Formats: sequence, structure tokens, C-alpha cells
Amino acid sequence: MSESVELIALDEPREGIPPVTNGDIEQVTAQLAAGHGPFSVDTERAMGIRYSDRAYLVQIRREGAGTFLIDPIGIEDRLGGLAQVLATDQWILHAADQDLPCLHELGLYPPEVFDTEVAGLLLGFPRISLQSEIAEVLGYGLAKEHSNSDWSQRPLAPALLAYAALDVELLLELRDELTAMLERAGRLEWLREECEEIRLRGPRPPKAQPWRKAARQAGVKDQRSLGMLQALWGARDELARQRDLAPEKVLPSKVMGQLALRKPRSHQDVENSPLLRSRARRRDAGAYWQAIAPVWQLPEEELPSRRFTDRQDPFPAVKQWKKYGADVAERWSVVRGAILTRADDLDIRQELLLKPLLQKHLAWDGWDDPDEIPVLLAALGARPWQVENAAPSIVAAAKRAGR
Repeated sequence: MSESVELIALDEPREGIPPVTNGDIEQVTAQLAAGHGPFSVDTERAMGIRYSDRAYLVQIRREGAGTFLIDPIGIEDRLGGLAQVLATDQWILHAADQDLPCLHELGLYPPEVFDTEVAGLLLGFPRISLQSEIAEVLGYGLAKEHSNSDWSQRPLAPALLAYAALDVELLLELRDELTAMLERAGRLEWLREECEEIRLRGPRPPKAQPWRKAARQAGVKDQRSLGMLQALWGARDELARQRDLAPEKVLPSKVMGQLALRKPRSHQDVENSPLLRSRARRRDAGAYWQAIAPVWQLPEEELPSRRFTDRQDPFPAVKQWKKYGADVAERWSVVRGAILTRADDLDIRQELLLKPLLQKHLAWDGWDDPDEIPVLLAALGARPWQVENAAPSIVAAAKRAGR
């Protein structure tokens, strides 16, 4: 759709703002069961505000039933009936990988997923937010100014409830249009494979040393300071968990990095630090000192190493691959170049065609014969549509390069 086309503003659900469901969950479950077709599903969390990523609101819409806004707090043990109803048909979500983990916490699992964000990616949309896709495909303008609101507050303001309901208002219409577009492009099976992978995906493993990013940002390189930052990170996380606050609200990571650089030698050093300007931060000085103090006694061999390898991406920086042999660097050039070219031909993002981590694995591990590459990609976890579209380009490039 051209940007010059005037969008139809949609500020409130066409059927009005639905009430919030909590104690009457069984009645709402019965109404959803009496509807027909897939479920449009979304959640609202309080990321950046609360400690957990739990759902504070679950939005569900179904033809013949309407839209429901479910407050799951306090009724988590009463959602079994809802789970059974939701297991009877497809869920339509936008960015399903963001919503499914908190829905799983509530015991809610889909039998099939249609992800409108992934559909947009496979169609090569330049913008893939729900707002952008609805504008592009359906011609409606949705406001998104409440996306970062505190959804843990009670009661929720009418404007927030309208926003939440609108997030599922048009998902079915959007799914139908995107399905037709994918069918015309010959990419509907690609979507099915991607959505099934998302549906079955396990929990994301925690980062091995999440404080390393703060260390890099603050320029912390000294091992003793690294040990202090690691200790501060743990102390802050415990305070955040106890208070149900996002860790950054307890103490910004940037401030922790700067505090670790100073290597405080006493409780007073921590409490009087200009980094802890507010009274609330100074109240936590004791907890931070208790975390830091033992680090002074650690022998050097027990302090964190200056070098760190992420277990999820264990490879050295690509620009350093020549140090490990010309073959591995040349294979990377072959794989990367082929993927970029093929993704450009398909007008999709290269990371969608083949995850960079899989690209690295293939280039690093190598192959004895280029014709093995399709099998190797499948063994690495590439979906069939990815193998079908990526492997021929890599094979051809490898043979041209004599690799």
C-alpha cells in the first residue's frame, strides 16, 4: 500500500471495549467454546517494569464469540478449561515467540500457530510490526503508544483496554490476506514450517554470563573488577526478584559497570559513591558491599577470565577466522556470499533464509564434498524450505571456488 493512501483510523474495537475477565473465567471459556474457527491471541506483559515476563493480560478473539480480555492473576489454577478449548483450533499471533513462553506458564498451548510477523518476513515486508502490517495489508491505522505501559497496574485504564482489544481485532482478517499472498508467492509451506518450529521451540537457555555485556559497555577488563561486576549482577538480580522489579530499575547496568571499575574497598566506599545518587540506591549499598567484599579474597585463578566464549555462539569473531586457516576463512566467504545473494534474490532477510549461527557452523566444520551440503544443513537444524533454497546456492558457490 502506498504511504500516500489515507488509513482508516481504528481507535476502539468495533464491538466496544470488552470487560476484563477474572473471576468469571468459566463463563468466558464457555463462550469461546461456542464460537468457531481459529483464536486470535495476544498478551500484555510489563517488561522493563516487573521482574518476570509473566502475562498480566491475555487477549483472545474468536468468530461467533467476540473478544475477551483475561486477567490471569490469581486464577492460574482455574485455566484448565480454557486450555482445553484453546487446544481445539489454530492460534493467530503476531511475534508468537514473544507471547508463547508466558502463555505456556499459564498452561496454554496451541495445536497450530499462524504467526503474522513471520508471514510478513517471508513476504519481504520492509516493516513487520503489527501496526505496519495492518496498515499495509488492510488499510487500518492502529495506535501503538501503549505498548510500553505498565500492564501490571490495576485497574487498567479504558485506553489500555481498547489498545489491548485492538491487538486481536483484525488478526483473522490479516491472516486470511497474508495466506492468499503467501499462496501466490509459493511460500505458504515455508510459513507452516517456521510456525511449527516456533510452536515446538523449547525455552531459551539463559545466558552463561549475562553481565559480560555490561562489562564491555563500561570497559571493564581487569579481572578483579570483572569478578566484582559478576557479584554485583547477582546481588542486583536477587533484589529485583524480591521486589518484583525489572533489574534496570533497581540499578542500571551502566552504573554497576562503573562501580566495578572503582573496585570499592569498604561499605562506606560503596555508600558514598557518587554513582549511588538516590536514597533508594544508597539503601542497597550494604547488599552490594556484601557481594563485592569476598571478591577481594579470591585468588586470581578463580576470577573471571578476560576472554569469554558464548556457549550459544562459540566461534571467534569472523574477521579473525584467517588465523585458524585459509580453508575455514574461504568457506565462510563461500557460505556467506551465497546466502546473501540468494536472500537478495528472494527479497527476504538473510537470517531468515539461514540463521547466521548455522552459516558459521557449516563454514567452520566444512564438508568433504559440496554435494553433502544439503544433508549437513538438515543435520544442523535447517528447515526443509531453507535447505531447498539455500543449499543449491552454497553448493554452486563452493564448486566455483574449488571448495
